[in-house]
Amino acid sequence: MLMTHILAELYDCPEVIHDATALAEAAKRAAQSVGATIVGEYEVRYVPHGLTIAIFLGESHIVLTTWPEFNLLLVDILLCNADMDPREVVEQIKAQICPLGQMVVHETARRIAAQA
Repeated sequence: MLMTHILAELYDCPEVIHDATALAEAAKRAAQSVGATIVGEYEVRYVPHGLTIAIFLGESHIVLTTWPEFNLLLVDILLCNADMDPREVVEQIKAQICPLGQMVVHETARRIAAQA
């Protein structure tokens, strides 16, 4: 089975990247929009600033990490269900959190089973 692992950089993000609740809600809405099952979440706050929000899915994960001093949000999305589009998830997160910013997306194919 082949899946697409998305790593994205969102530049020039507004102040909302300081808001852990807004980040978590955006990731959860994006996950639910493709049918993913949320099974947990975790938040880490860094000193003096910055956040990592992890949304655990029945199908893998969404992780958001902020670098507020650079107005930067890093996004990591892996969905183990081939019917779920991680590109749609990252686009929705961008639209909700950093709609006017620049996004750079890196896609990596992940094979989770040996080929026969």
